[in-house]
Amino acid sequence: MHTRTLHVTVIQDAPRPRDLAANLRRVTAALASSADTDLLLFPELFLSGYQTAGLAELALTHTDPRVIALATACRDAGTALLVGCIEAAPEGFFDAILAIDRDGTVRGMVRKTHLFGNESEAFRAGDTLTPITLCETTIGVVNCFEIEFPEVARTLVLRGAQLIAAGSANMHPYTLDHRIAATARALENRVPVAYANRVGTESGHEFCGGSRLVMADGGTLAELDSATSGVISGNLSLTDRSRTAATPPDPLTDMLSQRRPALYAR
Repeated sequence: MHTRTLHVTVIQDAPRPRDLAANLRRVTAALASSADTDLLLFPELFLSGYQTAGLAELALTHTDPRVIALATACRDAGTALLVGCIEAAPEGFFDAILAIDRDGTVRGMVRKTHLFGNESEAFRAGDTLTPITLCETTIGVVNCFEIEFPEVARTLVLRGAQLIAAGSANMHPYTLDHRIAATARALENRVPVAYANRVGTESGHEFCGGSRLVMADGGTLAELDSATSGVISGNLSLTDRSRTAATPPDPLTDMLSQRRPALYAR
């Protein structure tokens, strides 16, 4: 069993609606003060705010100069970044999470596959579930509503994810849903979960915070309340899944090795 730790910092905050410049400054400032952090995680749609109309002026591509500027900030800080944004693509707009490695390499934008409520009227749904690599770590990135689907996290873990990183814009009255889901996804897959939710009000919604770091055994390492901006950091223990098929030391609680896929396909 080969394990190591990843120092993860989660930002819980309210972005300025439709103010890309201000929100980019917020992310850049956080990177500048993140010298001891491997990975910095922001909520869903943080760069744009929770917007579903007038998206063209808010959308980014991975080659946008503003994205390149963030990549430079990541390289200067030596910190990887996951932050929610709107992606512009030829086929339409996507609710996505921008991924930049700590050497400044833009790994791409992870598209949300399960859209919530009327999001489908504004965004196209992503159609792949593929882990990414940041900080020499295989990470399963999930976006808000997706954390409520056990299949999403399980698929990412079966494809090698050592950590689930969730950026969210969860709102009242669904506070308990994500609190339970973040813990359940960690426990059932025996991988840690980093969950970043926003606060504040926007577009008729009151967002409910509750950002947390969950260990692979389901225990809470750190958490924030439901109303205020804040930051949490912690060292999350990872298992090198390429060296062993069983994530936890105790085979009695290793759900992955005890799965019976033939039953689930019926």
